[in-house]
Order: sequence, then C-alpha cells, then structure tokens
Amino acid sequence: MPQDRLALVFFVDAVGWEIVRDGDFFSSVAPHRYRQRTVLGYSCAAQPTILTGRMPSEHGHWGMYRRTSRSEMASLRAFGMLPRAISDHPRFRRQVLLWHRRRSGFSGYYHLYRIPWRLFAEFDAVEKRDIYAPGGFVAFDAPGPRKAPRAPIVVASIFDLLAERGIPWRSWSWKHGFDQSFAELEASFRGDGRPAFALLYTAHIDGFLHGHAGDREAIARALRMVEAKVVHAVEAARAAYDRVDVVVLSDHGMAETRGSHDLMRAVARLGLAEGRDYLAFYDSTMARFWFENGGAERRIRQALGELDCGDFLTDDDLRREGIHFEDGRFGEAVFLMRPGGLIVPSYMGRTAPRGMHGFTPEHPDSYAVLMASSEVSPEPSHIRDSFAVMRKAAGL
Repeated sequence: MPQDRLALVFFVDAVGWEIVRDGDFFSSVAPHRYRQRTVLGYSCAAQPTILTGRMPSEHGHWGMYRRTSRSEMASLRAFGMLPRAISDHPRFRRQVLLWHRRRSGFSGYYHLYRIPWRLFAEFDAVEKRDIYAPGGFVAFDAPGPRKAPRAPIVVASIFDLLAERGIPWRSWSWKHGFDQSFAELEASFRGDGRPAFALLYTAHIDGFLHGHAGDREAIARALRMVEAKVVHAVEAARAAYDRVDVVVLSDHGMAETRGSHDLMRAVARLGLAEGRDYLAFYDSTMARFWFENGGAERRIRQALGELDCGDFLTDDDLRREGIHFEDGRFGEAVFLMRPGGLIVPSYMGRTAPRGMHGFTPEHPDSYAVLMASSEVSPEPSHIRDSFAVMRKAAGL
C-alpha cells in the first residue's frame, strides 16, 4: 500500500440503521450506506466480530465474563467481606477496577459493574488483551465449567494482518478520550511515520443513547457533533494524502426501553440455593444459567418460561447466531428479554437506562450501519463483513 494512500475508519459505537437511514449523517464523506445485521450480544461480542470477520463461537468473545474453573479474578471475592455500604459503592468499585488492571496486566476492556464479589471465583473476564492491537485474540482460552482445557484459539484481527504485512497503522480505542483521539489522529497525518491505515473508535454516541434513546432531536445534535469531528479529520487527511478511503461503521443499534422485570426475584422465590443448585449471571437483557441438578433446571425453566417478557434460546438458536459453546462457558441456558424489556435490577445496574441494546438481531433497532466513501461490492449485510471492507481499504 503506497504511503500516499490512507484507509481511514471511524468506528462509532451504537449508531444504528434506524437512526441514520432517513438522514444525511456522514454523507459528505461516506455517501454509500448499508444496513448490517449485528450479532446477538453486546459490544464485547460485536467489536471482535468486526475486527476479525468471525462469529463469537470462532473468536471466543461473547459475554464480557464467562464461567471457568480457573478464574484469574478470584482474588476479588475477598472484597465481599467488606460492609456492603463500602463494597457496593460505585466509587469503591472503580478504584478496585483500576487497581486490578494494574495488578493483572489485563489490557482489554472489562468492568466490575455490580457483579457480586463472590462470583469472581467462578467467572473471569474474556477480553484480557487489547483487541485494538495485534495479538488481541491469541491464547484467551482456559477450562470451562464442565470440560478439560482445549487448545488455545488463535484468530487474526485486522491489526494482526497489518502488522504481518508491515503496513503502518494507528488505532484509538476506549482507552482514549473523545477529543484526544481526534486530535492525535489528525496529528498522525503529519511528519514521519504516517499511518496507511487508521481506525478511531468512539463510544460517545453509545453513552449518549443509553440516556436519550427516543429523543430524536437530541440524538441528531449529538450525531452532528461527531459528524463534524469526522469531516474535519477527513479534510485534514485529504490535505496530507493523495487518496483517502473513508469507512464509518457501527456495531449495533439502540432500542428505547419499554419496561423491566425483576428476574432475580423471580428465581429467588423458587427457594433454590445459588451456588449449590444453580449459578446465574444477570446482564441487562439476558440471564445466563448453569445447573448443578436437573430439578433446579426444570424449576427455573418453568418459572421463567411462564413470563411474557422473554424466552429461553434453544441450541439451534445459539448455533444459528454463532454463539454456541460446547463447554457451556457462557451459559447452559440463556434467557433473552424481548426488545425494549430489561432485567432490573441486574449485575449491570439497579435502574433502567432510557435505551439499551443486546436484543434479538432481527429487531429493527438492532441493525448496525456501514457507510463508505466508495461503493462496496458485494454489499456488506452483516457486521462481520466490515472486516473484508477494512481489508480491501487497507490493500490487504
């Protein structure tokens, strides 16, 4: 790839097809737009799929946490001995998170949220390496809850390919501030060591939509602000390079919250002993279960199956969505809420945000978008196709 050419990718988290389809957002720099089906799950599943072109069952990242018989986060359970007024305080948890990042050396994204401290003996973070750098998907594997260790899964990301080919690249991820990322991106166009591929990720719109889903005017203003940053960066790139290929993409959309259900209470009412009869992990839109006996499984499936707020996914559902794991690391049973309905409280929070993602990919508000400066063929209809689009733009 000649140095006078730049592949410039803007990864704008949570910009859904429904938000941009009737507007002209980003059209001045990326007029060709395509609706993309996302994966079932959250950004911790969708981002790896975009960066590798593989489904979660292939790259190994689905939930932020998975159950394992050997958790590298087990030491955190000791914080559960502190008074809850301290151990559950958000500020305290943030400090513990920072301490654990330094102590563990994990460079990937994970958060403690409101996960009970005792569960860190059973659950481990999945994204231990920075997925926005080479080697992000190497040797992540460890024993699941039921089976012996398997060989490590090694998957190449766009950054691995760039490094292998010796193509100069730069990336900005969740670790970088919004204004900082754009300033450093534009600065990288000048002087020695200019990138031939640059990817800037921002979660600015994702955070905004969680609090403003449904407010079309406010969303439009937020998008225009990001668009202005993108356009300015593209203009700076075009002044520095002979050719600039622009891609603006997202990982999922955002649905407006319509209601909530206390699944934790519904399960607790059954009188089963958590840890002895079953284990559960409550995300915002799905509850994942592991069963220690058949009686617990029957009672939980029956109790939740009678609710009108969600459904248990079948093995066929999991395989079709590319999220089936034989060792049950992400759950032996997955109960998915229907679009707009949240699990409240959950391990993610005590209250319901105004918007959320992580529902069935078929729902209109789940679809992501890819926009490009040039027409893309074949049309990228799934977020995993974004990988091929980036590869082509990078000349790989």
